[in-house]
Amino acid sequence: MSKTPPKNVDTVQNFVPKELPTPNKDSPGVSKTVFTHISTLHGLINDWSRFREKGVKLCRAIFALKLYECADDYYPTQLKPLMESMVEAMDGLKDVVEGVEVVSNQLQALAKLQPSDDPIILTWTATKVSDAVSKIFTSMQKEFKLKQVITENIAHCRDEKLIDVYISSWELEPYFEPNAYLFAEVGLSVT
Repeated sequence: MSKTPPKNVDTVQNFVPKELPTPNKDSPGVSKTVFTHISTLHGLINDWSRFREKGVKLCRAIFALKLYECADDYYPTQLKPLMESMVEAMDGLKDVVEGVEVVSNQLQALAKLQPSDDPIILTWTATKVSDAVSKIFTSMQKEFKLKQVITENIAHCRDEKLIDVYISSWELEPYFEPNAYLFAEVGLSVT
């Protein structure tokens, strides 16, 4: 005697849809890798901004100390802790620049491996993304070198106007790529 299921019980079938490949499907995962690198770049640029703000505050504190509290001293002893903090901020900026260099190099290699000029992010090709990140890295390197010169000289500077220029340079970043924050935020440049 074989047992048959009762007629009032429905048999449940599990249906699992199969993903079909599409022409825009990124099989090697290049898009995912690019998005990961842009996400890393976003974090690094946020770190840069944090260290820049710290440097601006320290420059202003050095300016106030030299201008109002130590009129005759060339290098007052109160500057030592401020300069140590300034060097820490510079070390943080250096780490950020090195991180962006790694991201830039990886994106350049990825652009060379990408077989076609198919867009990866909306209309952006791997080469275009790589070029934008490379431009950000180059501007960041220039900006770091400027901040390094300022850090080496600000404690010994006696000229109020020059110290004011140092503070402005830390704050306004004359060499920094203007669209870097936006690019890292949305993965696109406004240009």
